Amino acid sequence: MRTLKINLEKFWLLSLIFLSGGCAPNPTEVAQEWIDKGWTLVRTHGEVGPIKRHGKLMSKQAQAVEASWIQNGKRKTKIYPQDNHWVLVLRFFKKDGDEFAVVLRRRK
Repeated sequence: MRTLKINLEKFWLLSLIFLSGGCAPNPTEVAQEWIDKGWTLVRTHGEVGPIKRHGKLMSKQAQAVEASWIQNGKRKTKIYPQDNHWVLVLRFFKKDGDEFAVVLRRRK
């Protein structure tokens, strides 16, 4: 049996995802599917809330993956290098026009 170790910060980030309500698709279920496949939660960017759609961004060829989100109408980004881990960014598009991103990783 595999033991799951999560530090307090990751616990709260994961809790935010699980507590976010809304219409289908559910951000919690989307993120949990990837966690169940062996990916680890790294960080959540933006304000979690009800969504109208989602997408994913990943590449096995890229040296880095860019996470982007929109908070209060302002676009923000952060680059995640893919040195020792593959990076997956789940982007969630909210009804109010803002977006939030969930970053996950898995060892190469």
